[in-house]
Amino acid sequence: MIVNALTGKFLHITDIHLDLDYVEGSDPNELCHRGNGAAGRLGAVGTKCDSSLALVEKTFDFIKKKFSDVDFVIYTGDSARHNRDDSQPRSMKNIINEQKVVVKHFTDIFDSNVYPVIGNNDVEPHNSCEENDEQFQTIASIWEPLKLNTTSGDFEQGGFFYEDVVPGKIRTIHTNTLHFYKDNKKSKADCKKSHSMGTIHLKWLQQVLEESRQQGYSVYILAHIPPTSKKGKAYYTDDCLESYLELLGTYKDTVVGHFAGHYNNDILSAIVEEDGKYTQLSALKKKNTIQRKDIKSGNFITPLFNTPSVIPTFNPSVRVFKYETQKTGEYPVGTILDWHQYYLNLDDNGQDYELEYQASKLFKVNRFDGKGIAQVFTVMMDNQDVHEKYLDHVTVNTDDDDSDDD
Repeated sequence: MIVNALTGKFLHITDIHLDLDYVEGSDPNELCHRGNGAAGRLGAVGTKCDSSLALVEKTFDFIKKKFSDVDFVIYTGDSARHNRDDSQPRSMKNIINEQKVVVKHFTDIFDSNVYPVIGNNDVEPHNSCEENDEQFQTIASIWEPLKLNTTSGDFEQGGFFYEDVVPGKIRTIHTNTLHFYKDNKKSKADCKKSHSMGTIHLKWLQQVLEESRQQGYSVYILAHIPPTSKKGKAYYTDDCLESYLELLGTYKDTVVGHFAGHYNNDILSAIVEEDGKYTQLSALKKKNTIQRKDIKSGNFITPLFNTPSVIPTFNPSVRVFKYETQKTGEYPVGTILDWHQYYLNLDDNGQDYELEYQASKLFKVNRFDGKGIAQVFTVMMDNQDVHEKYLDHVTVNTDDDDSDDD
């Protein structure tokens, strides 16, 4: 909970994927665990390797130097490394230790005001959890230094909770999107059966949104896995996806932003309403498939922000948002007004983070609510240069073929 004067800035960081077994000078084809090769001290960009400790330390050094004054931090999950190495499989001890190291880096800078969600690689087996999963209590213990609202039965049952980040103004809702995720192997994602965790989670989400609306809060929804992939493929089951998007649309007057990670790219999208139905439209969609008649400011209602990751699938990145702090302002409190994207250019052997772009200057808009996102889409349709720059930023200006990843 914020008690100091507001700066109107918050930090979004995601998908750190710390690998404490990373070996500098090892072979990226061996997941940077052994052999001889091009694994650099700060990582092996564009490979399947996870993040070195040196990269994580560099990232938090930059944050401490530049952004220790932000109002709060949202962290959309995945502290632990992937389980990709059959010759050196990760253990529960690895997962716990890597999460603890990440939390310690946060608390070394921020006494509190750090707000995480559970990532699909923060559990074992990855992608999977179930009702009353004992791992929720393990994670709550790891997060204890962050002083979160995880002592409720909601977190014990499903790994979700909410926080009043700016009392009386902004609430963060911390979802556990594994309950909607097609690849959850422990508990089949289902949002039709009344007793399923998908349905239970959605009912809880609706209840918190309704309470937030009645209490006059603006809401940021935090998720690890977004509803769809960068290419529009549904990550959630069909019934979960439909119900989730409907909630985002129904509470368009309350939800001022949706923030996620997972696929490492920089993606901007929005919930679009048409004849009472809600869909997600991504700016990554090919330009000639977006019809001008579909871009109506009234149709675009809820912005979805996917911040690129720290793990060097692409160049490592962190983002600082600027938001509306006053209810009496031109826009609702919490409205995203701008963001600055910072990256570490490993392609060119960069040694420190630098500004990649400023959203308001790139897209030529002064706020990123539904109407602002509609303007962004229009700008990219009309200005080929802006559209091409956006496509470069999707992969954080990395020389890469942009393959799918999680």
